[in-house]
Amino acid sequence: MSSRNIREALAAHPIIAAVHSFEDAAIAAESPCAVVFLLGGKLFDIKQMTERLRQRGKTVFVHLDLAEGIARDANGVQILAEIVRPDGVITTKNNLVRVIREYGMLAALRCFIMDGQSYHKAVQVSGNASPDFIELMPGILPQSLIAEFCRETGAAVVAGGLVRSAVDANQAFAAGAQGISTSDRSLWTLPIGADNGTRGAI
Repeated sequence: MSSRNIREALAAHPIIAAVHSFEDAAIAAESPCAVVFLLGGKLFDIKQMTERLRQRGKTVFVHLDLAEGIARDANGVQILAEIVRPDGVITTKNNLVRVIREYGMLAALRCFIMDGQSYHKAVQVSGNASPDFIELMPGILPQSLIAEFCRETGAAVVAGGLVRSAVDANQAFAAGAQGISTSDRSLWTLPIGADNGTRGAI
């Protein structure tokens, strides 16, 4: 899986299933979502969910910071690469982007925007680390801010967190986000068109 391929997957279905449990994973496996985020759990539970989801053709990212029992550093990345073998890893640490890629995985950098200072830091980090995509949190940031971030960085952006409705999703898409991540199962099956510019009526 490459950066180009992940963008193509999101173009086909831009809703990312954010999974917290085996039950979530089972539903995500049967959903139209092409990409799944695994957000927490014990290491071998994450491994099992990853294997099942990949068998169903899903692209799986594991959130390093939320995986139980492993360090949130280069050693943790190595454990995920050698034991879990996901397609990609989500991290909040920009210095781990290079490490993740060295192990042949995609790197997603999660950035929390709380004020102007955190916004400018996220812009700077995006340029320095060059991850495969940025997940902006929360996903219900003002459209103007998401649009500005996309323009300034040229990065592939996923809006995540507190996206609770089709209206929230459409606002993020209209601002330039290429995907949204959500744990709300009712949003996983939204009928969204492939055109990033319009996304159709959802």
